[in-house]
Amino acid sequence: MTFSFELWAGEPALYTSRGTRYDVDDVEGVMSELLSDYNTEYITVFVHGRGKHPEKGLTIIPDIEERYGVKTIMFTWPSWESAVERPVHSGINSADEMLIFLTKLNEYIRNNPHKAARFKLTLLVHSMGNIVFKKMMDDLYQGDFKWDLFSNVILNSADVPSKKHSEWVEKIDFGKSLYITNNDDDSVLFGSELLDSFNGDYDDYEGPRLGKDLAKDFKKKGVVKSQNAIYLDLSKLSYGGHRHYLMKDKSKYNFQKNIFTSLLHGEKPRLDRSAGVYKVRGNVYHFKR
Repeated sequence: MTFSFELWAGEPALYTSRGTRYDVDDVEGVMSELLSDYNTEYITVFVHGRGKHPEKGLTIIPDIEERYGVKTIMFTWPSWESAVERPVHSGINSADEMLIFLTKLNEYIRNNPHKAARFKLTLLVHSMGNIVFKKMMDDLYQGDFKWDLFSNVILNSADVPSKKHSEWVEKIDFGKSLYITNNDDDSVLFGSELLDSFNGDYDDYEGPRLGKDLAKDFKKKGVVKSQNAIYLDLSKLSYGGHRHYLMKDKSKYNFQKNIFTSLLHGEKPRLDRSAGVYKVRGNVYHFKR
């Protein structure tokens, strides 16, 4: 499949895996497309990270759909500036559009209970997509979404600071369950931290990342855990990985795949030894193969 868009520098929008573009407030339109398949049981709202999107995302979301048997709505935002820059400014400026989208989605779920009963809805916010989400939670969200708008909210490989994250994470009150992934050896987040020197005007978005070295932060740096979140330490499953929800089809990744199958199906993953958990520290679960 070939896409010929020039939209990575454009405005936020919604996309489906067909490549269909919708305005951020056209939830009726995008849901009509997804629910035209009466077998739709699971819908993932995917907020991508850094890169030349939507092109990049339109190669990723078909893989998510095939791997997990879900339908996907991708919220896309201007996520590329250059190879040595983090698109922090664009992410911050996209928060208003994210709020518009989620407000319309919340209205749709409230106004269409019979349709909403057909599927489970999950929010997957990846990497620098958490810049957009953090800004929305910090400064825009008023606490007026349905408490169960999403079955699961997942902050995956969050490329935002671990410092003071509980202040905005604890405002997330529209998911039945909230999960934050961590990988001590995330090579992408390591590289992102090195780029902080190129983004001197955004101190609130710099420093050790939420998706990396979190256990060390809790222990040594006084970072306060969010009491409404479950932290999933995938360091010994994913190793240097970043896009934890996509992995090779090999048996050594079974634990990781099982975790995300449950999450994207709106269920709670198993958090015991049979699922690879070898250590528990409060609401932090450590996995290994």
